[in-house]
Amino acid sequence: MIDTIVIIGNGFDRWLGLNTSYSDFHKYYLEHRDELAKKKYRMELEDGTIEEFTDVELVYGDPFDPGELDDDFWNGFEQSLSHIDAERLNLFFGKEKSGLKKMNKSIKNAKKILTKAFCGWIQSISIEPKESDYCFGDNCVFINFNYTDTLHKRMGVKEEFEYHIHGEADDSESIIFGHNKHPHEPEPLLYRLGGRFRGLYYVDKILYETDKHCADNVQMLIMFLALHGVMKEEIKDIYVLGYSISPVDLEYFAFLMDATKVESDVEEREEIEVEAIDDLHNRMQYVINTVGYGGQASEEEIEAIERRYRQEQDARNAFFQKDFFKMIGKKKKKTGYIEVKPREIDAKWHISYYGDKDKAWKEIVMKEFKCTNYELVGSIDECIEKFKK
Repeated sequence: MIDTIVIIGNGFDRWLGLNTSYSDFHKYYLEHRDELAKKKYRMELEDGTIEEFTDVELVYGDPFDPGELDDDFWNGFEQSLSHIDAERLNLFFGKEKSGLKKMNKSIKNAKKILTKAFCGWIQSISIEPKESDYCFGDNCVFINFNYTDTLHKRMGVKEEFEYHIHGEADDSESIIFGHNKHPHEPEPLLYRLGGRFRGLYYVDKILYETDKHCADNVQMLIMFLALHGVMKEEIKDIYVLGYSISPVDLEYFAFLMDATKVESDVEEREEIEVEAIDDLHNRMQYVINTVGYGGQASEEEIEAIERRYRQEQDARNAFFQKDFFKMIGKKKKKTGYIEVKPREIDAKWHISYYGDKDKAWKEIVMKEFKCTNYELVGSIDECIEKFKK
């Protein structure tokens, strides 16, 4: 019986001595930029020196003054992908068809360069196998937010008990990275309107494409857990090792928290009927206000976007469910249920932290999720002491 979930974050690989920080990725990008970018731009600075840059700096920096992206961009790399100044990009490329075509090409190229750089960096990380001082039993299942095979090579964890929620280094097609700010699909009407609206559509589209789509990944995680016979009511302990619980990944944390708590009555959301034309107008205004001008959306605009997103997600969830039943060889008919005793107490969380700032953030998160059955531990070593050989 599986009664323990172990969540692995980037801090775990760094604890084992791997160079897997965003600053390491920044170094890799600078070292390989020339080979990654087929097209480069040149700009003469005031002192007469020539600075080279790519579409990455053009799209994610200031297009009128594109230089090296600052440390803030790289230190918060994934979340930084949600920050594009659509207004300045539109002004830079203009509203004519030729300019819009160049804008679309630059945006696509920026994404392509960063994807190649990120995958190349992940695949360049070398991990030498070593005998582990720890032994995790077959009652443990692992949710790995890293792309590396560290658990297998350094901890002796069987691969069948490990799920790489964002993909694996040896399969570049599986690698997922990005933000969590734009899970809804781009608005097609923006494209059809042309001009600066089309430029806004291109930014809206890349924001959608660089979103992690956490809800989809949660569905895949549910399938993995189900196929391994994991019953949420039987989970007693959850270990969080080197995982920062960053805002970009809070949706995963919320899912696991809800699944391992004593069940409580949840009020179902009542959908309000809204005229289709009004909903479309509000969605358009949402994109114009938030993406176009970087401002705030009204309550009606936010609700319209959320309604559209729920519809899109419901359709995808139905697809995942159909795929899952096909995978386990079941048809539409349910063949029976396993009786599981309802949970009487919440699962206990054992969370490692790194420094006072990290500890304070995790205390805020646990309070926000109304979780009281947890302990914060000052090191990974101490957190997994019970698994030591």
